[in-house]
Amino acid sequence: MLVAAGVWGLFWLPLRAFERAGLAAGWATLAQFVVPAALLLPVACYRAVRGRPTGLRQVFTGALVGAAFVLYYESLLLTEVVRALVLFYVTPAWGTLLEALVMRRRVTGVRLVALLLGFGGLLVILGAGHSMPLPRNLGDGMALLSGFVFALGSTRVRQSRQASVFEHSFAFFVYGGIVALLLALAPIEAMGAPPSPARLAALLPWLLLMAAAFLIPVMWGLLWGATHLDPGRLGILLQAEAVVGIASAALLAGEPFGSRELVGSMLVIAAGAIDVLGQRKPG
Repeated sequence: MLVAAGVWGLFWLPLRAFERAGLAAGWATLAQFVVPAALLLPVACYRAVRGRPTGLRQVFTGALVGAAFVLYYESLLLTEVVRALVLFYVTPAWGTLLEALVMRRRVTGVRLVALLLGFGGLLVILGAGHSMPLPRNLGDGMALLSGFVFALGSTRVRQSRQASVFEHSFAFFVYGGIVALLLALAPIEAMGAPPSPARLAALLPWLLLMAAAFLIPVMWGLLWGATHLDPGRLGILLQAEAVVGIASAALLAGEPFGSRELVGSMLVIAAGAIDVLGQRKPG
């Protein structure tokens, strides 16, 4: 799970490369769902013929996790990588809130500290004291929303442990692809225009390689982890992506990373660590 999360932290590199090659934001994201779904379709058909579930019945779970990653992918293209990562990784705090509001669990002192640290990090990274503590652009808003939706989706995956990893993966790509298509067709200028057939044909070998060598294996690992780990622990392991993503963006993309970004990142990561480690039950 930790390795998959770390590798995921480099995903912004090929995503932006596809954008530079002519795939606008909305359509670059759509391709990351359609191509893997197409590669998994023969396996799904084989399972259907053998009377085994394919995952198409996991509509709500697949749509939630898929929508979370669609919004996250778009945010990586529409705002700074550092801001997208930190806003997404308020996820452990969202998980704590959901447990209190939906599962009616008592909010302990440890959980309250985790919430305060998470939202404190959010305010720092958004520049509290310099501007309104709200997302500055569409990408920021998508990143913040994606973290909340992922907290919902990962809870659903954890509760659906009877479904196989293939079912969760196929549902993720299929229903996430539907969400990505709707967003690409939305009247949002930042989504861009669809690529020409010639451009798409030129990029297809790279899209297939990306799906087979990166997207399917990494999502398989993440969704396998989600079936075996509670949302809190899942969130803290996923934060390895934030560490890799922020460091790689600073080194390779020259994106800003100063004391404010460092403090905000550390606060959000600390929120996840306290939420998991502080809630351990005695042996």
